[in-house]
Amino acid sequence: MKPQQRTGRVLFPLAALAVAVADQVSKAWAVAALGGTAGPQDQFGPVRTLLVRNTGVAFGLARGRPLLIVLITLAGALATLAAVGAGLRVRSRARALALGLIAGGALGNGADRAVRHPGPLRGAVIDWVMVSPRGPVFNLADAALAAGACLIVLVLLRDVTLPLWGPRSRWRPAPRAAGARPPGQEGDSARVRPAPAADQPAPAGDRSVPAAARLGPRAGPRRGSDPRTGCARGPRGSPRGRAAARAPLRPGPPGPGGRPARW
Repeated sequence: MKPQQRTGRVLFPLAALAVAVADQVSKAWAVAALGGTAGPQDQFGPVRTLLVRNTGVAFGLARGRPLLIVLITLAGALATLAAVGAGLRVRSRARALALGLIAGGALGNGADRAVRHPGPLRGAVIDWVMVSPRGPVFNLADAALAAGACLIVLVLLRDVTLPLWGPRSRWRPAPRAAGARPPGQEGDSARVRPAPAADQPAPAGDRSVPAAARLGPRAGPRRGSDPRTGCARGPRGSPRGRAAARAPLRPGPPGPGGRPARW
């Protein structure tokens, strides 16, 4: 199994299990420490502790509507199963983590709905975290649900807008030289002019390489050629070989010291 294929099967259950266990442990501590007191208790910076038995949904919504609570609970159970199925097959770490947070939060609150008073599917959820006096009271499962939903939205936005934010080199046309015309508009200026011969001077403004400069000076006869004539050797008695033997020696370009070289 490839590492990318193991991402969902490892990260998703770890995140879901960690959220569900941490939520139930924190609720047990809240019931044991704050069960017999009323009003806000300990304060940890901006966070206060207040025990509330919530018969509604997340953040205290839909209180006093038992039928709606049952329907929302069943829908949450189906959503949890869908999140579990998707989380085990996903390869992205961000998506696996987001689905793990959502599944863990749903399991944490679903356990309270199943076993707590006043009955199955209608049990009160323990909330104990309060940030502001006028704000809602929630628990770790609610926070995990909100964080997972926000992370899913961010991942979807990243996937949609990635071609706009990411590198665009593959959509950019090939760079053109300074002063070059667009393709199809070159005209006569785009035609390649032949390089002047070795014994002719190049015209003004012409940057073409002369033939002598391209070929370079001869250091000696080529491999497989006649050292007297520089021509390729042919089979003995062939017309090519007889022509090479009768060819006179030709003066080459001036060498060091001004003497003409023979090749």
